[in-house]
Amino acid sequence: MKKNKFIAKILILSLFLNITFPAFAEDTTPKPYDNDELPQTMKDIRRFEIITLGALPFVTLDTTLAYSTWRYVQHDFDAAYQPDIFAASSFSQEEQLNLILTSFGVCIGIGLTDLIVQIIKRSNKKRKAQINYDDISIIPISEDEDAQIIPLPSELENKNEEVEIVTENEVQEIQE
Repeated sequence: MKKNKFIAKILILSLFLNITFPAFAEDTTPKPYDNDELPQTMKDIRRFEIITLGALPFVTLDTTLAYSTWRYVQHDFDAAYQPDIFAASSFSQEEQLNLILTSFGVCIGIGLTDLIVQIIKRSNKKRKAQINYDDISIIPISEDEDAQIIPLPSELENKNEEVEIVTENEVQEIQE
């Protein structure tokens, strides 16, 4: 009886401590990483890892299903080889090892493909010149000394005239 009361007191004390201490604790939410805190190589490796390991269950399921179906077809649709991917004894140890290794290979291929695509996208983005719209200024044609009015082809047909575009050098020759 004394032992049960002692255990009950310890449980109540631990419950009390577990409830009260977090109420007085500081905010322990971690600060997000800054963009410059990790090198791009580490970010790429982490993305490769996430995609490769994240694809593993799905690729393993697809590989098992494809192999089961192939084996079923190879044995002329015999009921003994009917695809049952969830049966524990449907594959030998060698077949299970081959399925896992094939799945790992396909997952690594998926991760490498994503890595290559991301590297190409990043290099293309660096190559493209970024337009700074703050540097663009619009000058009305009436205020621009070098501007020339070029008539539209429809205006030329209406006037039945040929308009010559005079260059700056020809203007200077005419003025002299």
